[in-house]
Amino acid sequence: MRPDVCFVVPSYKSRATIRATLDSIFAQQTDKSVEALVVESSGDDTADWLGKLYPQLQVVKSKQRLFAGAARNLGARRARADLMAFLDADAVAAPDWLQTLLATFSVRPDLSLIGGAVANANPDSLSGLILYWLEFSEYLPGLPSGPRAALSSSNLLLRREEFLARGGFDENYGMAEDLLLCRQWQSGFHFEGRAVIRHRQRTGWHNVRLHLTDLGYWSGRYRASHQTSGSWLRAFPALSYALPFLRAPRILLRLWRSSWQDGLRGIVLFPAVIWGLFCWARGFQKGLRSGNHANC
Repeated sequence: MRPDVCFVVPSYKSRATIRATLDSIFAQQTDKSVEALVVESSGDDTADWLGKLYPQLQVVKSKQRLFAGAARNLGARRARADLMAFLDADAVAAPDWLQTLLATFSVRPDLSLIGGAVANANPDSLSGLILYWLEFSEYLPGLPSGPRAALSSSNLLLRREEFLARGGFDENYGMAEDLLLCRQWQSGFHFEGRAVIRHRQRTGWHNVRLHLTDLGYWSGRYRASHQTSGSWLRAFPALSYALPFLRAPRILLRLWRSSWQDGLRGIVLFPAVIWGLFCWARGFQKGLRSGNHANC
């Protein structure tokens, strides 16, 4: 019997977090039948380990390392359900996450992608908190639901047939693949703030710096290769270091809109926010230059 919804989880070196992810999938409170499929590309015995822990789980093992977008594409080709839910291996979905998104989908046939809010799973880490704000400020719990120009691929609900027909994610991007997907699809994106996942951040200032630099790199690479907002910086890569002063007020505004407590914390921690944005800008400039060279 075909399931109604297939959860596709890309996995790479995720042993420390993926069990909580899968437990949250199998604990979904929904009237729909659900299957879970993990695309595992760690190059070790994680696939066998998962198969023993979860006999009901489908595990697709890749011999080569796959970016998250490529792993989701492979999972989509193997899935059987008409609807697919993408959930990252370091995220835990609230019990009503799926049912909340399904309810919105059922009354909005015009929608193509629905994504939920992203809460911080380790708020006690200051470095992780800064990373969380910089990476997910557009999807904070407490922000109003409604149409969005783009959604985070960390948690999405979509139609499998439409996803495959449109070509899925660009498999050459290590990050920012969700921006590329939304650029290709152009419209039909809805943020549902009542559907919440908890995302576990990297912690430690060194790890956070590296991750922010990577985020910036792929964001810059995307803008160097496609005509979109910020693409004009291709001609002036050094101006990337002005972007922190443009992004910081927007992040603080989103924090205030989410909750006044987060807004106050954002003001107190403003120097750390600026530091993180300069790490991101450093990577962004490299991505712009790399994309320019690739397009020559």
